[in-house]
Parts: sequence; C-alpha cells; structure tokens
Amino acid sequence: MWWPCMDRDVANTVQECAGCAAVSRQHPPEPLTRKEMPERAWQEIAVDFFSAKEIATFLVVVDYFSRFLKVIEMTGTTATKTIDALEGIFREQTYPETIRSDNGPPFASEEFLSYCNSKNIRLVRTIPYWPQMNGLVERQNQGILRALRIAKATNIDWRKAVQDYVYMYNTTPHSVTDKAPMELLTGRPVKDLLPSLRTDPHWLRDADVREKDAMRKMRAKLYTDDRRQAKSSDIKEGDMVMLRNYETGKLEPKFRLEKFKVVKKTGNDTIVANEEGVMYRRSVTHLRKYPSTRGENLNPESQQLESPTREKHPMKFDKNWKVEEEKAASKATVNCRENKGNDTGSSIMLATMTAAVAALAGKKTNPICVCPIAANNGGTDLPGDYSVPVN
Repeated sequence: MWWPCMDRDVANTVQECAGCAAVSRQHPPEPLTRKEMPERAWQEIAVDFFSAKEIATFLVVVDYFSRFLKVIEMTGTTATKTIDALEGIFREQTYPETIRSDNGPPFASEEFLSYCNSKNIRLVRTIPYWPQMNGLVERQNQGILRALRIAKATNIDWRKAVQDYVYMYNTTPHSVTDKAPMELLTGRPVKDLLPSLRTDPHWLRDADVREKDAMRKMRAKLYTDDRRQAKSSDIKEGDMVMLRNYETGKLEPKFRLEKFKVVKKTGNDTIVANEEGVMYRRSVTHLRKYPSTRGENLNPESQQLESPTREKHPMKFDKNWKVEEEKAASKATVNCRENKGNDTGSSIMLATMTAAVAALAGKKTNPICVCPIAANNGGTDLPGDYSVPVN
C-alpha cells in the first residue's frame, strides 16, 4: 500500500501520539552552566544533609570560594536543630551572604527562612529533582561516604575516620585552585609535617585563584558537554510540555500525560503550570514538548509547503498516464504511459518521469508534472494527485 506523501503522514501521526512521547527517551542534558567563583572567602556557602542509616546523619557545609569543608554530626534534621548547628559555625567564621540548599523540609520551612532574613542572609534553593545545581556539596557527600566505608572495612572508629578525612581535605592543595581550602579561608599558609619551600615573605593568598578556577571550570565544561552530547533545549515560554514521571517501575512511562504550560524559563530553571494553575519548578531537561496536532504551531508558509491542496495545485490527467501541456508557454509537457503488459509498469513510469523532470531542471521554464496514481489491479485510479514544480 502506498499513497502520496506517505512518509510525511506516518511521521506526523507518530509525532502527534501522546503515548509515544510519554515513553520516549529523555532529551540530551543541557550544556553545563558553571558557577562563577565568589570574590572572597565565606561569601557564599552550600549546605546539605548526608545520612548513613547505619551510623548517623551529618550536616555538610562547603565554602564556594575556598572549598573549605565542615561536617557536623546531627541528632535530628528539624529546622531548629539545623539553625543551632549553623549558628555554631557562624560564630567562628561569621555570617555568609548567601546559603545555597536543596528543598528538604528543614531548609524549606518558614522557620529557616525567617532565620536567614533576620541575619540578612539570602537563601537560594535548587531546582527540585536536580541535585547538580548544588554539585559542590553533593560531591563532598561522596568523599564522606568513602571514608565511612573504609572505616567499616578496616574496623576503625568512624567518627575519627570522618575527622581525619575532613582535616586532610582542608589541608591538601585543591586540584582547581592549587591551594589548600584552609589556606584560602584563613589567609595564612598551612603548616604540616612536610618541609616547605615557601620563602617569599610577601605571600598573596588569592593571587590568580579566580583565574585558575575559571579556566579549570571551562575545560571541564567543554569536556563534559562533549561526553554527554549536551544540547540546548528548544523549549520556550508558552510551550505546552509534559513533566518527567518520578514514579519508579518498569511499566511506568518516562513522562506524565498531563499538559503543562511553560510560564517562565531562565536558563535551565523552568516554571510550568497545569490547567488548574498549580505551578511546578523543574529543570528543562525533565520536560518534553507535548505532541501537537497536525498544523498546530506551524506558520502559514510552512504549512502551505508541507500540505498542498487540490485547489492550489490543480491536477490534469487522462487514462493513458498523460501529462498534458498547460496553456502557458512557460510550462513543459512530460508524457508517461503505463506498460500494460508488465508488472513493473509503475516503476518504469516513475523512472521516466524522474528522467524527464531532471532534464527540464536546467531550463528556465516552469514545467508542472501531473500524474495520477493507479493500482496494479486493473489500472484503477486512486485519489491523491499532486504536482511537482521544477525550479
């Protein structure tokens, strides 16, 4: 079975299928957006909870400038206990300008927000289901987990293992800044058991640190974007989209069938709303355009080119597969006749038309090739005639 523009019609039908879109693969991730290094130490910090069910729950705090790490063992994760733990750190290091956290219950509570406002601290929450936005502290959680696993495997005290890991991390030169986190935080060189070759009395703590940080981040961005085949999303404000389905299970679709409208989009951060007006904040990577009906979201010019009609492209043909000459002098004539005694008549007809049209392509005329479609069951004409303009 065949009909004119069959491939296009099949592609349009698949693209309009909401069920097919719901179980399709997720789009490639967005290119990385690297965070710029703050201007000074303890200006912006990241906080997060790390829980090891067999041992304890920890509050992890990281400074974005120096990468200084602080780990506190917690007896609970309520907003009150979180504030008390942070107050102990801030009394030693002073209050930061910004705290970046996820949307966990302690950080999303009104009590924690009121505390930040009272201390003139700006609270920045990450996109839900997008831990990469707080990647610095998430990466530290992996190191703490590794230290706990080593402590369990070697039968040593896990508290001492965590303390040793934090101290070694803070006193070891970082791979990005080439300086130890404690050195950048305190403003003085770190004294350890190894001999030091530093003799310059005019030691500069922050010399070239921000430049090195920017260069390393750019190289990491280029490498990661290429490895993940990152691609910018074409989703924009006003589009109808589907949300990623976070339910687990082999039979669960990748996306929900409910329609959402993109209300605001800032880089990777997107806010969508359903028909009831309920808004959700998601990463654009977790969205997919909702399949549109044929002709929707197309401008009139593209729709006219892709869906020609009989009125705009009149057909003229006879039973002998003739292409009649138009009255205008600029139109050429192509004659095609069916081979009645051969089953390959349609193939011969198409080959003849192709050769004729190709021969006319170099002329400055405007021929129109008009031909009906006939089945092999006695030469019955089928609907769906179309014209082929040759430029």
